[in-house]
Amino acid sequence: MTKKLGYCLLSFVDMPILEMGEVARRAEELGYDRAYTTESLSDSLAIHMVMAMKTTRIVVGSFIAIIYHRHPHIAAQAAVAIDEVSGGRYILGLGLGHPPRVKGMGMRMGKPREDLRAYVGEVRGLLEGRRVYDMPVQTYQGEELQFRLPKRRLPIYTAAVGERMTELGGEISDGLMLYMLPLSRMKRIIEARDRGARRAGRDPAGVEINMGIHTFLSEDLAGAREKARDTLTYWLALPAYNASIRESGYEEEADNLRDAFARGDQKSLRAGITDEIIDEFCLAGPAGRCRERLDAFREAGAEVPILMIDPAEPGEDYPAAMQRTLEGLAPGG
Repeated sequence: MTKKLGYCLLSFVDMPILEMGEVARRAEELGYDRAYTTESLSDSLAIHMVMAMKTTRIVVGSFIAIIYHRHPHIAAQAAVAIDEVSGGRYILGLGLGHPPRVKGMGMRMGKPREDLRAYVGEVRGLLEGRRVYDMPVQTYQGEELQFRLPKRRLPIYTAAVGERMTELGGEISDGLMLYMLPLSRMKRIIEARDRGARRAGRDPAGVEINMGIHTFLSEDLAGAREKARDTLTYWLALPAYNASIRESGYEEEADNLRDAFARGDQKSLRAGITDEIIDEFCLAGPAGRCRERLDAFREAGAEVPILMIDPAEPGEDYPAAMQRTLEGLAPGG
């Protein structure tokens, strides 16, 4: 069985867009299967067009594009354009984003599962040429205009942290983009995927599991864990990820992180991230240790592990960490 591997670039980092495309090209040379980006303070789909134009084989995609940021029509048509330019190498990953950020930008969140279901339904309908909107007929020189369609089925993946969103993804999407999930919960997550797929009369094996894992590659395990604390301080206090910690059996730690976040106490937040939590959620330490953990996630059901690469060496910047880690954990290495 071929071991697939991808990476996900954090789109908010201080890196030129063209350089993000070069990272995808280098990952392709190294044998990676997927080149994804997050969407945070950015337009990930615009970045993906550059990545698609810089590569010829690797699959490009969003991990994830936030549904509240753009109308389904815009998401569908942008995906069609990227898919066409890439020659059919695009995955549109969709998710909710985080309430504090979405609401802070003046956007209204409704009921998460209902919103995601409706959004995916509209995007899929547009991609399949169905009449989704009650729009007046528009013509040009006597010909009725239509939405541009992809030349092949364009896969839609959905994000999940908990079992309910995983179950929904198993029902409506072509794949799942899981993030901040510990190895110990993978069995329950796979079962949720299977329930959703079977409820919709689908083969669960047709819903691919992608798993985003923060990665701190360093020969210094203790130093890598310290870098993990620096990185995860914000994320682990956000509601979805804090709930993931709680549901993984770290209830006291989840409470401490939540309370410290509410107080704005960054020092206590950082101190609340234990070595055990880091090892459950991340790859940290030397290459051999990271590869062993990757294989453990694969055996638990993560068909495509996705490296969420972070700086792990003293004084290292993000571009240097990307290059070093992509090379250090390259498939077949």
